[in-house]
Amino acid sequence: MKRMLTALATSAALFAGSAWADATAELSQLLQPLASISGKFHQTLTDERGEVLQKSSGTFSVERPGKLRWETGEPFPQLLVTNNKKLWLYDPDLEQVTIRPVDKRMKETPALLLGGKVGEIRSSFNVASKNGAYELTPKNASAPFRAMEISFDNGLPAAMTVRDSMGQTTKIKFSRVKANPSLSAALFNFKPPAGTDIIRDE
Repeated sequence: MKRMLTALATSAALFAGSAWADATAELSQLLQPLASISGKFHQTLTDERGEVLQKSSGTFSVERPGKLRWETGEPFPQLLVTNNKKLWLYDPDLEQVTIRPVDKRMKETPALLLGGKVGEIRSSFNVASKNGAYELTPKNASAPFRAMEISFDNGLPAAMTVRDSMGQTTKIKFSRVKANPSLSAALFNFKPPAGTDIIRDE
């Protein structure tokens, strides 16, 4: 009986490993052709009880490897920009920008999954196919989120759900997504306006 249970456990582990590998390959094949993407987003943040904490919307641009511009227009303006080496978080209302280097942990954030190196998915996440979407669980216990789910429509990102360690859930719906647009390098750098308070988090 012990030998049978061991065999069953081994088979289950091999099956799970194969399933993860297949899902990882499928996700990689979807992301690989997207050297850049842009579009609009609508984002909803809920607490562990499902109550809405905040809704926001704006535009985004992503270019591999690791370049991101995430510009929120509603309910208040905010801008996040990274060029894969440095990250700027600009709050126009406060006339304040926080600047920090992009480290490995930051590269594991959900938004940068869209613009990161496709080959790093396998080393950073366990991937499972779930109801036509892909669920990613970070292998790194200190990752900034607990699980993420991403779905596609006609080969383009359509929605993303992120669950953090505090029980909060962020749901993002993408629209007017363009594949491989020509994006200006200026989108992924930021020069603070005159008079902006600069906070360096290094």
